[in-house]
Amino acid sequence: MRGLWGSRSGEGLISGFYVMFVLAIILFLAVEIAAYSMSAWKLYGACGEVMEMMKGENGLDGHMERKFREMLVSLNLMDFDIRLEGTPKTVQRGELMELKAWGRYPVRSLRPFGKELSVPFSLRLQGLAHTYIRRG
Repeated sequence: MRGLWGSRSGEGLISGFYVMFVLAIILFLAVEIAAYSMSAWKLYGACGEVMEMMKGENGLDGHMERKFREMLVSLNLMDFDIRLEGTPKTVQRGELMELKAWGRYPVRSLRPFGKELSVPFSLRLQGLAHTYIRRG
């Protein structure tokens, strides 16, 4: 019995494996945090483009939403189930418009451990309408 439990010669090796395991998990999570922030930055850019279109056309319409979906595909963000909501068209020049986008980011680095986790993210932009609309 003394050979397996009483000896301390393998403790350093086992401790080293545990330290490497913990460091690998921390590294996986760090990469996931970086990917989350990059995805949020891409979404901010796409929403900024839509907001600029909204400013010029005084609101959000179906055509702009389709363009937004096309941008999500080109930015590889279509897996995040992103929803878009904005001020509808026909606001007057100088009025405040708002654009909201939200979704869930799947944390993929925890899948080997049997964990399915997703983190919510949201974005809200505001701007003023640029075009004066004449009424009848």
